[in-house]
Amino acid sequence: MELTPTQQLAGMLLGEPVHDWILRRRDQRISWRVIARDLYEVTNHQIDVTHETVRLWAVAGDKASA
Repeated sequence: MELTPTQQLAGMLLGEPVHDWILRRRDQRISWRVIARDLYEVTNHQIDVTHETVRLWAVAGDKASA
């Protein structure tokens, strides 16, 4: 899977692939909306995406690793 520039930036700011960060949060039963908000906060307001974008990133990452 080729990452978008926003996904690449998110990964750099998080210090790990954004897909891994998202899935870890989902494993804790955190909603897509809260994950999107947390991503915004954790990246010092640099990554501002919708909950649907976060969900699509997770799904795309799962397909790429299958």
